[in-house]
Amino acid sequence: MADIRPSALHVIVVGIDGLRPDMINELTMPNLAAMKARGVSSKDHRTVFPSETRGALTALASGARPASTGVLGNEFHARDGSGRLTGTDTIHDWRAGDKRLIGGMVTATNLSETLAKNGRSFAVVTSSGQGSFTALNWKGADWGQSGYNVRHPAIGFPPELAVDIAEQHRVPANGFDRGAEKQAVAVFSDTVWPARKPDAAIIWLTEVDSASHRYGLGAEGMLASMRDCDAAIGNLLEWRDKQPEKDEIVIFVTSDHGHSTIVEFISVGDALKEAGISAALRSGDGIDVLYRRGRAPGFWLRKFDKGLLQGVFDALAVQPWYGATFTRAIEPGSHEGILPGTLALELTGAAHPRAPDLYLNLKGDEADNDFGVPGTSICDAGSYSGIPLGGGSHGGLHRSELAAVLIGEGPGLKSGGQVIASRTAIYDIAPTVLELLGVGRAATMTGRPMTELFENGGAIEAPVVTELTASVDGKTSRIVIGHVGGSAYVDEADLLTEHAQADAGRPKVTELQA
Repeated sequence: MADIRPSALHVIVVGIDGLRPDMINELTMPNLAAMKARGVSSKDHRTVFPSETRGALTALASGARPASTGVLGNEFHARDGSGRLTGTDTIHDWRAGDKRLIGGMVTATNLSETLAKNGRSFAVVTSSGQGSFTALNWKGADWGQSGYNVRHPAIGFPPELAVDIAEQHRVPANGFDRGAEKQAVAVFSDTVWPARKPDAAIIWLTEVDSASHRYGLGAEGMLASMRDCDAAIGNLLEWRDKQPEKDEIVIFVTSDHGHSTIVEFISVGDALKEAGISAALRSGDGIDVLYRRGRAPGFWLRKFDKGLLQGVFDALAVQPWYGATFTRAIEPGSHEGILPGTLALELTGAAHPRAPDLYLNLKGDEADNDFGVPGTSICDAGSYSGIPLGGGSHGGLHRSELAAVLIGEGPGLKSGGQVIASRTAIYDIAPTVLELLGVGRAATMTGRPMTELFENGGAIEAPVVTELTASVDGKTSRIVIGHVGGSAYVDEADLLTEHAQADAGRPKVTELQA
């Protein structure tokens, strides 16, 4: 077979946190729109479930879904005996988790380790929180790689490079706030690149996520954030075009999730309390259920009891905000969960031993928000506390939350604005980076190289889209999955109501036209 791998010597992945692909146009992001018109993009790029940043970035850097990485969103109960949720917000969360959890904090191999073992260099520069930086370059310092966070400059390595960055860019001791996105690009282009010329790099921009939460999708504050990120991308593209190696550099722009608009806040804890179930965010005397909040609440039983799990399900299923639910498969390969009316957790790609006994995807719809942006949802505040109604939300299985950006440009990639209509995902990025560099993949890497993006890559058959449902008592949980070869990509999940009575108790499988 002919080698279809492009002759790239350097691959740069630029991430824009929380960017929805349908909001990119010549007005909101002219530089990115122009890059899309010159290069190649994926029409149906997906993130992981739960669609939260730290789980998604771990998937990006590991090339695997949460079922392999063990990082299930921004927080999860690891069944480690601590009785509390494992957080991912600070570097201390990661270090403590690595000592406490079976298999360590991350149960998959990071890109930094794979590259280092193959004699390749790697750099990560972010304008993000501590946890996002750590997810991308977990233990990068141990592998001799480079990392810097312009918002948290104390997190940088190696020390000599961190000192140079702080001096050359006049980084305040408490980091940059305003203009952090442009600063992250400048740190990479003006200091990291001349010093290291990394074979692979990730530049992660924390916007437009926080602006989407704060102002709402389509609001001027959110659009201003998009323009700031676009300006940073413009600076990177301009820098690339001035480099002697410009014909050896591939650039991908991606995002870790989309957003839906919050139209109602609820409390799953109150619902369980009203049903007489003792549940809390942390275990203690008399607590039978530990749960996490957000768009996709999870429920862990202190001691597994199917009757208690049924009670939790029953308390949730009668609520007006009830959505698709997931439990462990009733048997290997089944799309039904162990409780009637639930779908198999394995379908979501999140069936790690740390996964909850039941996941609930809160209700959403396709209605427009006040700014004409479609996709609204209900949320249990959780980490979204302080965000107003009308603010952006993510974490669940709404199509607008799972949809993400993937645009590529560079040597050996398709060009001219070609749009690939297969399915791709955030966990396919690392395998593609390694394929471009001619480096073998780690055994834990379950994503695939996206060879359909390559100039000489063969055509990929149209995805087979499958709808799976499970019904009970007039309510039907539904998940839609696109299949490309042996890879499965979740398109959306929700609660069906129109035909639920007719289908009650009779889960079905339907193949849809791609």
